[in-house]
Amino acid sequence: MNIGEKIRSLRVAKLMTQSELAGNKITRNMLSCIENGSAQPSLSTVVYIAGRLNVPVGFLLAEEGDEIVYQKMNSLANIKRAYKAGDLAGCRSLCLSACPEPDDEIRLLLATCDAGIACEAFRHGKLRLCCRYFDEALRYAGECLYPLPQITAQAAVYFGYMERRISPMLSSDVLDADRSAVLRDEEPFALYARALDALDEGDDGPAVAFLAGTEVGSRFYAEHLRARCEMAKGGYRDAMPILLRMLNGEAPLDEVGLYAVLCDLEICCRETEDFKGAYRYTNEKVQLLEQLLKEN
Repeated sequence: MNIGEKIRSLRVAKLMTQSELAGNKITRNMLSCIENGSAQPSLSTVVYIAGRLNVPVGFLLAEEGDEIVYQKMNSLANIKRAYKAGDLAGCRSLCLSACPEPDDEIRLLLATCDAGIACEAFRHGKLRLCCRYFDEALRYAGECLYPLPQITAQAAVYFGYMERRISPMLSSDVLDADRSAVLRDEEPFALYARALDALDEGDDGPAVAFLAGTEVGSRFYAEHLRARCEMAKGGYRDAMPILLRMLNGEAPLDEVGLYAVLCDLEICCRETEDFKGAYRYTNEKVQLLEQLLKEN
């Protein structure tokens, strides 16, 4: 894209007429000639036009390969502002528009934003969306020069949980299972998920350790692990009140948490020969699963 094409593209994007851009320093006819390539502007004219368009002079003068650098520089302040404000979707959008061919700095931001968006989608029960964003995060992380093992570890935890506890359909197209097996995520959800896996294998050690060091903000995980510890000992009647408190508590459960509780209530009812209750929770679980597996 030559300098005239850049000027015209920016003017159109900013919804400016030629007369508005020309102002009182150059004529509309001169601007038209610059835009169609029949005239080359002087340096003072380039400086004037850049000021009117609110872009760096260097962007207009840059060789074609350098344009991306100037686009990134021009957008970096907004990108950083969105990221610091926690607007991950906004930050991701700015990165993609500013850098269609991202460098390592932008790949790092995109991978981080995608992983955060994936976690948010998980919490809102949008599991297909969660899978897509985690896979995108893994792709950017894999292309990035900077090592990003935390992205792989986090994705492995969420994909493992979804595949084992919700549906094998919720799998990754990108995750290297052998490589991710050696990485560990120490966030509360990861500790909770590993404790559930250990309980399935007859080991209550991780669950006991989690309950001994429960942090604020992981109350659901703690209550659910208490119920699962009782179930692991065959105490289905003792687990029932815990699960029902969770189900009927003041704070509504998110869809994933609700599904976990319904699954366990079904098991407890069946094991205590409350077949009416088991039938009820089975139906509620199946209906919720249909919602969780919807395309988003």
